[in-house]
Order: sequence, then structure tokens, then C-alpha cells
Amino acid sequence: MGGDITAELNFFDHTTDDSPAWIDLSYSLSSPLANFILTPSRITIHDLQDQEKNFNLDIHGFEVHKYKSNIQEEFRDNSKTQQSYYEELTILLKKRLGASRIIVFNHVFRHRGPLRSLDKCDINHKNPAFNVHVDFDESGAHSSIKEILGEEHMNKCMQYRYQFINIWRPIGPNVITKHPLTICDYRSLNLDKDIHSAENRRSSFSATSSYLISHNPENTQKWYYLSEMKSNEMFIFKTFDSNLNVARFCAHTGFTNDYVPTPVLQQTSIETRCLVLYDQ
Repeated sequence: MGGDITAELNFFDHTTDDSPAWIDLSYSLSSPLANFILTPSRITIHDLQDQEKNFNLDIHGFEVHKYKSNIQEEFRDNSKTQQSYYEELTILLKKRLGASRIIVFNHVFRHRGPLRSLDKCDINHKNPAFNVHVDFDESGAHSSIKEILGEEHMNKCMQYRYQFINIWRPIGPNVITKHPLTICDYRSLNLDKDIHSAENRRSSFSATSSYLISHNPENTQKWYYLSEMKSNEMFIFKTFDSNLNVARFCAHTGFTNDYVPTPVLQQTSIETRCLVLYDQ
């Protein structure tokens, strides 16, 4: 089923001990440990089909692209196929962004239906994340760039604009229907009330802190998804931008589409994280 739908998203509500929020992201946990409560809210999610060209990375925080990758199946860690995929995305982002350097540093396959049992998950093979979040807050972005580049190169690169960009697409022959990704228009967030920093503990990637998102009771947040998303379609979205004058990040989450049946065949996505550097 395509078109606009309603669905429940899990939003940050409050911490349980009046201390700053933290979350243990160990992949071995069936559900993350945390000191905060998530509360589901049913919201409208707008279908991006036939509207893809209306969204821009610096205005909305995300874009939708048609892109036929040479990589159509899951690959082993550190394989030649992984290297080829990373090279593909480097070329794609350099062309789109005009950046001086792209470092693809992380990927994860997510099994979006049927969901996998815990013993079949690991650092790079997970079920969807069903809480509204942003991968980095400003402190988390700084810790990640330091880990990726080292302190000396970090200080040099941070003199100029830098970004963390995620590329998200289905992989394999089956379209994604049951547990899609939904993303939020940056302009619709109340930056004073809707975003909350959280410490990341035992994360599988380098960010030491991220943002949790609370539901805006005035329903000003604008959420989008791409119905029946295929492997030649991709989201490019920001998880951090050092430029203060543009959309700086994109809140996102997996969700359950109650209007479609549980699939028999596996639906899989690949999400790839990239550090984007500029020389001016």
C-alpha cells in the first residue's frame, strides 16, 4: 500500500532518574538498556513517491535519489565487494556535494522483515532501530571525527565545513514494505524543545553521544517515507553538519507499516555512514 499513512513512532519522553539520558547500544542486547522512557505517538507519514525532486539536503536535511548500484546483495566485512561499494558511494557523494574528501567508515545491514532473532544479529547485521533519533549531537560528531582522523588532522579539518552523511537504501531483490525508514523535515523540528542529547555507551561506531527526539504536541513535525522502496532508490541524509546556516541533521527511525502484511521473503536495507570534508 502506498500513499500517506499513519503509524506509531517511539519518541523520547523523560529520564527515569532525573539525570542526563544515556543508552547502551550493545548489539548483543535484545533491547537497548537506557535510563529513559520512550512513548509511542501515532502520526501522519507522507509518501515521497512522485515528490522526490522537491527535497534538498541543505533545506530539508535529506534527499531521495535514483541510483543503480553494482552491489545488490549483502557482502562480507572487509571484502572486495565492500571496498567496491564504498568506492561507489565516495564517487556519488563527491559529485553531489563537491567535497574535497569522503571517508566511508561504517555500514550496517538491517533486516526489515521478517525480523531476525538475536543470535543472528551482530555489529553489522541488525534489526531496525525503532526509536526516533539522530546519530550524532555536536559532541558526538567531534568524538567521531577525532577517532576517524586523529587529533592533529581533526583540528585541521575542523577549520572548514564538515558533515556526517548517511546513505540508506534497500539491498536485494525485495522492496521494503513492512518496516520502512521515516525521516523528518529539519525545518519542522523545534530545536529548543524537540531534541535531547544522550550519551552512547558501548556503541558499535564512534559517536559518544547522539540526539533523542521528543514528539511535538502541536504536531508540527513533518515525517516522510518512500512506499515500496526499491534497491535503485536511496535516501541521502545528514546526521551532522558544521554549517550553522543550513539544515544540520535529519531525525529518523524505523517504523511498522500496519497496512501491509508481514513479508515471507526477507527485506533488507544497508545504511552507510560517511564523513564529508571540505577545503573551504
